Amino acid sequence: MPAVGIADLLQRFRPAGPPGAARPAAVPADPAAEAAAELLPVFAALRETTAEAAAIRATAETGADTRRRRAVIAARRVVAGARRAAPAARAQAFAEARAGDSRAGDALMAAARHDADEVRRRATERLDRAVSDVVAGVLAELYDPREVPR
Repeated sequence: MPAVGIADLLQRFRPAGPPGAARPAAVPADPAAEAAAELLPVFAALRETTAEAAAIRATAETGADTRRRRAVIAARRVVAGARRAAPAARAQAFAEARAGDSRAGDALMAAARHDADEVRRRATERLDRAVSDVVAGVLAELYDPREVPR
């Protein structure tokens, strides 16, 4: 039974009715006892549900712990596998990068050769014209324009 405070004790002796003519005797009220008596069946029914919920929670925690341990083991396996495969993957990536660099270097050299050939071709064209212009200029300086051999 719950502890009874002074207020609860005094509440039991509240007037049962308004003052006036005598009435039949009233029973002192105990609200705490009434509430407890009213809630006892509810709490009794909840005991089973509370126990069932605790069992479900315990099962779920056990399952979660098991899954967590399995996940840690699987993660460690993945990390170990990645560490074992890392040197080979690095070597392969390096080889691919070198091959790509070699192809890029070959393409760059081919483009440079093409550009050099184009420069030579233009230089030859311009050199012929430049030589003709220089010879004409020198001859014009040396001779009278009417005497310049053609």
